[in-house]
Amino acid sequence: MIDQVYEGENYAELITVRYAADIQKLSRYIPYFENKKGRDVASDYSGEQGESQLKFPVYDSTLLSFTREAADTALMDPNYIYKYRQYRITTAADEKAAIRNAKMKDIDLLRGVLSRYVLEGRYKSKRWIEAAERGVFYDVLVKLVEFYDFLREK
Repeated sequence: MIDQVYEGENYAELITVRYAADIQKLSRYIPYFENKKGRDVASDYSGEQGESQLKFPVYDSTLLSFTREAADTALMDPNYIYKYRQYRITTAADEKAAIRNAKMKDIDLLRGVLSRYVLEGRYKSKRWIEAAERGVFYDVLVKLVEFYDFLREK
């Protein structure tokens, strides 16, 4: 829906009007993700509430706060898979390069990558760990803030 509203519009306006508050809100997590690796954000359940044969992660409270906040922003795109197809992203290296090379017109790509990890992490237990370990959350947040700061300075 938002893509249709801003189709043909200035991406600068989209970033500074539609996503500005969300980018600012999530930017406070950049220092957290800067040095985090997968095992730093989660640990395996240790059985404090009773033995379990199932292996599942227990997430860091800051990571949980981030994913909850991110999920409630306009940056989430439930159709993120289409952005992966559009940009021909099939590997982790493709994803990293796409984030690194993203321009302002690629804001929907960044939304798609962020959405993939935040939304899939709800039912794929290792997805949030993977995003922290590979620096996906960090890279996307830094790029979004870079766009926002550039536009604010104009």
